[in-house]
Amino acid sequence: MQMAWLVGFAISLLGGSVAAWAFLAFARRSTDAGAKPELSPRRVRPWVVGIIERVFFTVLVAFNVSGYPTAMIGWLGLKLATNWNHPSWQSKPESRTHALLALLAGLISMLFAFLGGVICNGTIRVGT
Repeated sequence: MQMAWLVGFAISLLGGSVAAWAFLAFARRSTDAGAKPELSPRRVRPWVVGIIERVFFTVLVAFNVSGYPTAMIGWLGLKLATNWNHPSWQSKPESRTHALLALLAGLISMLFAFLGGVICNGTIRVGT
């Protein structure tokens, strides 16, 4: 049981971080979106948000909390709405491309939280 939790959180946290970062790096290059524009020097770093959201949703999935899929999608919507309404976006329209890429990276992050959670709860077995 403990091994499942270790592997589940490793998949969620490490795998999710690497997959989201790799997706963004590839997507930014392939879409010619360039570097993400800095909207504000004071902001919460995306990797911190990613770790917190994956821990939270991995636990919800692991304990099969009712409504976790709705909560995951709702969270992505809230994040997008918060970023989309930033006042600097009026002067930097290229930021919308980066917002869509961030939404897709968030979806990848949620996938890894889900995978980590189902490993933790034993639905997907690891090891012997």
